[in-house]
Amino acid sequence: MEEKDSYIVYTVIVASCIFFIVALFIFFYIRLFIERKKRFAEEKINMQQAFSQMLLQSQIETQEETIAQLGKELHDNVGQLLSSTKMLLGITERAIDNPPETLLTAEETISKAINELRNLSKSLSKEWLQQFDLIENLQAEIIRLNSSKIINIHFSHPEKLVIDKDRQMILFRILQESIQNTLKHADAKNIFIDFLFTKNSLQIVFKDDGKGFDTAAKANGIGIMNIKHRIKLLNGSIEWLSSSTNGTIINIGLPLNKPSNEEGNHRIS
Repeated sequence: MEEKDSYIVYTVIVASCIFFIVALFIFFYIRLFIERKKRFAEEKINMQQAFSQMLLQSQIETQEETIAQLGKELHDNVGQLLSSTKMLLGITERAIDNPPETLLTAEETISKAINELRNLSKSLSKEWLQQFDLIENLQAEIIRLNSSKIINIHFSHPEKLVIDKDRQMILFRILQESIQNTLKHADAKNIFIDFLFTKNSLQIVFKDDGKGFDTAAKANGIGIMNIKHRIKLLNGSIEWLSSSTNGTIINIGLPLNKPSNEEGNHRIS
């Protein structure tokens, strides 16, 4: 009887050990399966993000090539036509003893148009942009636009931005697009662009005194979509803080290494 009881106890112990080992194996297998599934999901997300980033980069590069080609066409074709017209006006002016005021005004207007066109074609040239930093490029664009007397752009900025050329170019296009949207839709008299440094980022506040617009209705517009795509390429953020009859305020945030010799939150102007 005792032998039988011992056998039963032994059988129970062995069965329990086997059950425990099997349960432990199943537990580790399930855990390994979950970890692999999680790792696969993370890799899938990373691949999707990488593909999305590459697709956006390709789209931006295509746009840059199109813009550069447009600038070249403006300079080579339209610029040459305007220069020829100016030359013909000059010949006509010299052939007349007392040229009328309208002819002199026309020649002066053509000269201004040629200068504006040259400045515009430069701002569309990728090669020209790569030779200068964002601050210089944006200042040149602002001087060109302010000279039209249509808008007055106020620009507060640091002396230098520690950003690579490609990122500066993308940021320049974002601000260029924002300015053009304001000129087209806002009926604004003033634009204010402020560069604000925090500890780990660059914040850009873009503000105008125009009539505002419905941000929800314009969310899928080409201009805003271009801005969002470029912001995504920079791993940045953009927020339309307000848009009303008192104007529009846009906040752009970019992760950056802070400039040397600068600490904490500050504003450089």
